[in-house]
Amino acid sequence: MVDPPDAKRGWRPHHGMWVMLFIAWAMCYLDRALTGPVVSWMITNDSPMLLGLENPHAVGGVIGSMFFAGYMLTQFPAGYLGDRYGRRTLVVISTVWAGTATILSGMSRNLTAFVGTRVMTGLGEGAYYSNDRALVVKYTPPEKVGTGLGVVFVGLALGMTLATVSAPWLIDSAGGFMGKDAWAFPFLLFGPPTILVGILLHRYLPAGENESYRGAFPRLLLYSLLFLTVILGFYQISLTLRLGILWQTLFVMIAAVLLVLLIYVRLGTVSALVLRDRSLQLTYLSAIPILFTLWFFGFWALLVVAESSELGLSGAAVYAGLFGAANAIGYPLGGVLCDRFPGIVRRKRLYVASCLTVSAMVLLLIPSIEAVDLLSLAILLFVIGAVFAAMQTVHMTLTADLSPPDMMGQSFGMWNLVAEVGALLSPVICGYLRDLTGGWEAAILLTSILLVMSAGLVLAVPRTVR
Repeated sequence: MVDPPDAKRGWRPHHGMWVMLFIAWAMCYLDRALTGPVVSWMITNDSPMLLGLENPHAVGGVIGSMFFAGYMLTQFPAGYLGDRYGRRTLVVISTVWAGTATILSGMSRNLTAFVGTRVMTGLGEGAYYSNDRALVVKYTPPEKVGTGLGVVFVGLALGMTLATVSAPWLIDSAGGFMGKDAWAFPFLLFGPPTILVGILLHRYLPAGENESYRGAFPRLLLYSLLFLTVILGFYQISLTLRLGILWQTLFVMIAAVLLVLLIYVRLGTVSALVLRDRSLQLTYLSAIPILFTLWFFGFWALLVVAESSELGLSGAAVYAGLFGAANAIGYPLGGVLCDRFPGIVRRKRLYVASCLTVSAMVLLLIPSIEAVDLLSLAILLFVIGAVFAAMQTVHMTLTADLSPPDMMGQSFGMWNLVAEVGALLSPVICGYLRDLTGGWEAAILLTSILLVMSAGLVLAVPRTVR
């Protein structure tokens, strides 16, 4: 699978791997990104699942956050298992698991069951990122790693765009034969193809030396059952005690912090190069605003456009989808820029410049929304999507630069564990701010401020590293 040294042109083996991982990203992201449009439809159409709730946007945000609660908690364990039992093994398990849990999400008929299946989906998909990134780095020629990381991530953009644009139309189409349960149709439709993609990954991805489904799956299942019990336990306690929406999120945050502390206690010595390196620690923290921003747009963009205009969900989906469509340009663009400007110092500067640019453009959304200027809103969503995606690829490439090669899975697992704090908080906090203020301006301002903080953290990464 590794290219010979003189292989510079034409179709190479690593390109085939990029394609397979691209397709898997598209399906997994389609499955996870369905939650935002589905919740938006539930809110707009008075779904029985949300009927009578006092703060529907905040509750909808909790549903999205519960996915990321599961997703973040399996990040580091999955990276550790991938380093031990094979990265391909974890990627295959993750994809098949995601498709199965997506089908179960569509079969749910009450709020608790729906939250539970979304958590299950997140727990399974949490095994994908760290092992996918490690596979790309391992089998791609060093001078093309940035491009590879970006090209594969275009699948993320495709999945998010398809979910945003197609879900409202699919739900409306299913209304005639599913009635108020039409929201379930996209989950039931897209789950089976995801399982098929997982099977194809087993067939076509390169196998490592220590591949073992028998070793990896039971351990991942054990971790996941433990985390599922903790998350749903906190969720039920908050409902029983009639605690507010933010308390539910706080409980999950406590679980995440406890997991991080447990990782440092149990593996602080064995994995010290990943856990105790100051440069990597700053990189992990600076990724939180990246995921916060991604899921402000990925979860709420549809409703932001719909509530700021008279387009309805189907019409607003075309505008909201521009963010994800532009990601398809930005992810490989960021990789190409990284390959043209090698070195930690150059890539730091590239990240800081692009991050501050995105922060400024996010702020410009406020006057566009207030003026109901759909043209400027469309342009901003597209440009933000492109620059943001390029910025994210630069950040991932910088993380690869700072990581020990034989511990890449753990490094990216820790990256995503910490970064997913942003994804966990974004849907619920932005939804809460929407209910509290009656508009999206406060959520937009918070997103912009967090991006400035991310740029500052990356700027603090030392010029000289291990």
